[in-house]
Amino acid sequence: YLTADIPFAESETRGTDIPSAITSMIASTVEAMYALSEENRFLEVTYANGDKEVLYFKDFSSGAMIESVVRRAKKLALKRYIGRGEKGIMADDLLTAVREEFKENEDLPNTTNPDDWAKIAGKKGERIVYVKPLMGETKEKLRSVERVVNTGQYI
Repeated sequence: YLTADIPFAESETRGTDIPSAITSMIASTVEAMYALSEENRFLEVTYANGDKEVLYFKDFSSGAMIESVVRRAKKLALKRYIGRGEKGIMADDLLTAVREEFKENEDLPNTTNPDDWAKIAGKKGERIVYVKPLMGETKEKLRSVERVVNTGQYI
């Protein structure tokens, strides 16, 4: 979906040719999409036999998702061009688009049958009995009780 006929930011092509810039941008985007990082954790599923498994966004990626990431990046580049006059797609546009795409897909567990998408993702044949969304979990949400401020006593 990234081709040489698309305008690329000068900062991406400085010191290299367009095909090399495209290869580099694709590599960094794929690395961001498929990393087994905390921010890419999507769901924790519990199977009928009690096993638990963390699924990542990469487990649900598709050609349509990749196309959508590139489309979003193009849109971000166009908005930047209109707003600031900076022309062309940047690697940061693709990385931002990945985050936006993942955010948009966070409601997947609520709209489809978990057993169906687990099979599509190539996961266990065991029946899923519980799904816990992990998207958006932050350390701030998981604060310890010790951080609660004591407001004093009332008589």
